[in-house]
Amino acid sequence: MGISLTAPDGTELVAEVTGSGPPVVFVHGSNGGLDSWADIGDRLTGHQVVRYARRNHPPSGTGPAPNSFAVEAGDLQSVLDTVGRAHVVGGSYGATVALHAALADAGRIASLALFEPPLLQSGPRLAPIIEQYQRLYVTVRYADALELFLRDAARMPAELIAQGAPIPDDPVAAMSALADLEAMAGDTDDVGRWGGIDVPVLLMQGGLSWPPLPEGMDLLAAALPRAQRVIWPDQSHFATATAPELVAAALQTFLDSLVGS
Repeated sequence: MGISLTAPDGTELVAEVTGSGPPVVFVHGSNGGLDSWADIGDRLTGHQVVRYARRNHPPSGTGPAPNSFAVEAGDLQSVLDTVGRAHVVGGSYGATVALHAALADAGRIASLALFEPPLLQSGPRLAPIIEQYQRLYVTVRYADALELFLRDAARMPAELIAQGAPIPDDPVAAMSALADLEAMAGDTDDVGRWGGIDVPVLLMQGGLSWPPLPEGMDLLAAALPRAQRVIWPDQSHFATATAPELVAAALQTFLDSLVGS
């Protein structure tokens, strides 16, 4: 079932709701959308699955610039206001959104499950990257802008970029990535602040992910008071796409362990 809701600033958010039971809200990463968590969500049993497209990612609306994690955390809280207290699952950038929402107000969050938030890739060092990105964007060099995002913001190794699918020359994808880049630039890389989150947390990661993702996960595991961790040695930052069965099984085990708690 598709639903629409309105964020506090009037931006329209679109969500897909399936199943029944305690709700689980999925928050996708950069250049994702409604289908990002579909394969994993379909594998869960005993839960209502809620997947929404973040602002600046169709079919949700475009929000005002610059984007920020505070605004996106408010979007997630709007989803939770609609579906009720829920478990929240976030991947990559979406995991950072989930952390911000939980730190601001965890009243409607029963637990967090986080896959590799890029915590050490945020901060003011991204300001010159945004300037370069915007120059590429306004000169209609969308593929070059997206490559810049992957290389200098996500810090993806050049060999992985070369081995991956062709980067699309897509203005919508470039706009979405710019919004995420704005939020990352306006944030800090202070991992210790997340120690104020006092809900059960599952941390998921791939053993083959590139630096500084593993280092950020080590710091996050040390900061969170109620965290447990699973690492798949032969997976990378793309595990949610390449090994959905592993991710779904870890989520199911984690969620089942919280029944009655």
